[in-house]
Order: sequence, then C-alpha cells, then structure tokens
Amino acid sequence: MKFRSLRTKFIWLSCYSAILVCCKEQPKEMEVDERRELCQYDDPNIFKNSYETILGTQPLSWRRVNRTDFRLLNYAVGNATEVAVGQVDGGGVLANLNRWEREFGQDVMEDLSGLATIKMFGERDAYVIQLKGLFQKKMSGMPVKAEGWAVTGIICDIGNGSLVTVKMMGPEDEVKAEQESLMDFAKSIRINSLQRVKERSKKVDGVNQSKKGGY
Repeated sequence: MKFRSLRTKFIWLSCYSAILVCCKEQPKEMEVDERRELCQYDDPNIFKNSYETILGTQPLSWRRVNRTDFRLLNYAVGNATEVAVGQVDGGGVLANLNRWEREFGQDVMEDLSGLATIKMFGERDAYVIQLKGLFQKKMSGMPVKAEGWAVTGIICDIGNGSLVTVKMMGPEDEVKAEQESLMDFAKSIRINSLQRVKERSKKVDGVNQSKKGGY
C-alpha cells in the first residue's frame, strides 16, 4: 500500500508540474545562442554539389528542388511556378527565344532589337522576353495546355556557342509578382569556381557542354 501511495503521489506531482509549465506565459522572443552547421544550399561558396557548374543567390521565398538533365538549377515558387536554369549548345539566342515564342503561339522574331537586356556573368548582355496567354507544348510526347500562363525568359550567350537560360513559368499572377526576384537572381548567377580542375576540363567558360538542348 505504501508503494502504491508513493507512486500515486509521484504521478500527481508530475501532472501538476506539467500543468504549471503549460500555463506559464512563454517568451515572445527567443535568443539563439548556438550555431548549426551550414548545408550545401545555405552557402554554395562553402558547401556545394560537385556537379553544379553554375551557382546563384536564391531568393528566400523560393524552394530548391532537385535538378534534372535539362536543369542545372531548379526552384519551385508560389503554388505552381517553376524557375529553371539551363544550358544550351548551339542555335543562338534568337532561335531559342523563338522556341519560347512558339510555345505561346506567337510569331517568331526576326532579330533581337527592342528586347530588354540585363547584365549577367559580369558584362555579358542577356536578353529578356515576357510572354503570356495560352501555353502549349509537348512534354514527354504528350500535349500540354495551360490558360492564363506566363513565361519570363532570359538568355545569355557565354561564348563558344553556349547559352545559359533562365526561365520562370507559371500562372500569370505568380510570374508577375516574382519579376524583381527573378532579375536579381539572374544577375547573381556565376561560375562555380570551386570545382576541381578535372571537373572543368571539358567545359567552356565553366559551363557544361551537355549537348542535350534546353528547358
């Protein structure tokens, strides 16, 4: 009986202590006095994936997702928007911009005059195109259509026939809201100078010659 009495008393004291802790007003601010180790997505200048040939400063609201064969960097934005950085060998800036034009049923452009530009990789001109309306494209052999869609695409010629592409695609309102972040991100893109020499030996200006087309 004495054992049961002590046990019951202990249980009641534990419950009472838990109630006091729960009822106690919790601080609205917390002070962080410990550091965690950086991961490869926190600071690419310290931690990196060896296969990443280019790096960019990711906006805080974007979510990093896995790369694919055609996407060197890949992000999810908002509810349904994607941002991808790719690399294209050949075709030229105009031909690749017209490829995006055709996805919206637009007439192809004859030249690059009149297009907005930003600077990438230092002082290289990158051409910007903005499209909206009905998006139509074949993906994995299947036709895909989306009403009220928009694309902001950026292409920069990095030399020797290689292009770096930055493409944001999604619902028009989401793409419109992310324009400033997209431009800042594109301007931040740089060569991964920390790659080992043997990893860069078959690359032009540090960008992989994948010969697999573009996004």
